Amino acid sequence: MSDSGASPSDPILKACACLVDARGRLLVFRHPGDGNTQLPKGTIEPGESPEVAVRRELLEESGIDFTGALQPLGTLDRECEAGVEGNTHRHPQLWHLFLMRAEAPLPETFEHMATGSPEEEGLVFSFRWLDADDALDDFALPYRQTIERVRAALLPVA
Repeated sequence: MSDSGASPSDPILKACACLVDARGRLLVFRHPGDGNTQLPKGTIEPGESPEVAVRRELLEESGIDFTGALQPLGTLDRECEAGVEGNTHRHPQLWHLFLMRAEAPLPETFEHMATGSPEEEGLVFSFRWLDADDALDDFALPYRQTIERVRAALLPVA
């Protein structure tokens, strides 16, 4: 077992891609492993910045190579329970959230086979767009909190 220098209580750093289209809809997908709807997200690798990680995770999970500007939406603390999203033990996570604006039109729905992660390699994710007034019942709490932050960021300035 390698020693990363992190203690068991240190949060696992994650990067979450909040890609919106020209109509303000958010890209989401159904994860076949747990049946819930999610946003593209993954672990920030050692030595990798959150900005690099969010682009890599979006590419691995959706096939979208995003080169545009990133708008940081802050961080989100999450206590991840064992048995959730393939995790074997309870641990803290710190999500780095980034709003990304799609530079070109994307399909209404599409599927992509995940790459880059041993846990997700070969899984097929089914993507769709979430409208601003769509219910969030299919999302776990941290995803709902992230979506609310995205929706607030997209509100017109009064």
